[in-house]
Amino acid sequence: MGWNDFSLPAVGERFDNEDGSSRQLEIMCMLPGDPVDLVRQPDNPHDHMAVAIFTTTSKTCVGYLGRVKAQWIGSKMDRGVDVTAIVERIRGTGLNGSPVGLVLRINMEGELPEVSDGERIAAHGDSNASAPPP
Repeated sequence: MGWNDFSLPAVGERFDNEDGSSRQLEIMCMLPGDPVDLVRQPDNPHDHMAVAIFTTTSKTCVGYLGRVKAQWIGSKMDRGVDVTAIVERIRGTGLNGSPVGLVLRINMEGELPEVSDGERIAAHGDSNASAPPP
């Protein structure tokens, strides 16, 4: 992990989008390390400082940054700071019937954040998948 990377949980992942697309189904298709787009939404009727999280593949909204962090990060984005984010982990995948959620890793220096090998292994459920040879 880069020294300037930090983790941040998403909010709103349980809700469907206005177009009917399921945030839950989109999140279940994601993996740690997948890049996501953070998009300011100044016209959002619930919060003019909202920062939405979109998949880079299907361009589907999968959640938002929490209000307090969105104000801080969104104001930096408005001033031209290059904020990048990836999926750090997906919560709730091992709990049948439980909603899933996102934890992002964010970098505010334009660099792509990193996911450790341990997080990749845990995401795939195979402790030997990427284990280095003895």
